[in-house]
Amino acid sequence: MPDPASAAAPPGRRRLAPDQRRAQILQVARRAFSELPYAEVSTTAIAERAGVRRGLIHYYFGTKRELFLEVVRDLTAAIAVQAPAPDERLPLERTVELCVDLYLDAAEANATTWFAAVDAEGFGQDPELLRIVNRMRDDTVEHLLAMLRVPEPTDVLRAVLRAYSGFAEAASRQWLQEGVLDRAQTHTLLARSLLALVTDIAPALQNR
Repeated sequence: MPDPASAAAPPGRRRLAPDQRRAQILQVARRAFSELPYAEVSTTAIAERAGVRRGLIHYYFGTKRELFLEVVRDLTAAIAVQAPAPDERLPLERTVELCVDLYLDAAEANATTWFAAVDAEGFGQDPELLRIVNRMRDDTVEHLLAMLRVPEPTDVLRAVLRAYSGFAEAASRQWLQEGVLDRAQTHTLLARSLLALVTDIAPALQNR
């Protein structure tokens, strides 16, 4: 039986190894889902942009839903890799600003895909999508704890930062979707809030 990837490319298109072809389709799909709402993206359009036959998308990923889930998984993994190691030379205030800058960069680059995932657009109550989103939120908390150099984080601090992640999503909507805030305003809102949560509010809750 011939390898479907070897027959994936129409005439004039470059043939790729199966892993390369799968990665290429995923890259095209990620770009498509970042440009358009989920409902407006079709596997036919993705196939055309990738230069492959539509059946190859189903071979590698299954349905459009499963392709979107893989895009979200890939997105969360990429964001996790981008998180830098803690830098003990930086004061806390500068570290907080760096954390917020990294979050805003990721939000701006992937807003459509991420909000579609958070809103479960076109999915209803999809347990796998919910697991991916919640895992990303939990990973975000752990990255914050590492970058902020918290040696022994408490459950209270983790809960505070989990609540902050929801606040950050809401603030980024006001910037990227509603247009009420600009990036500088969103940065100020999130940086000052995070600093207050870490230095004042979380310790106050811990001591109650």
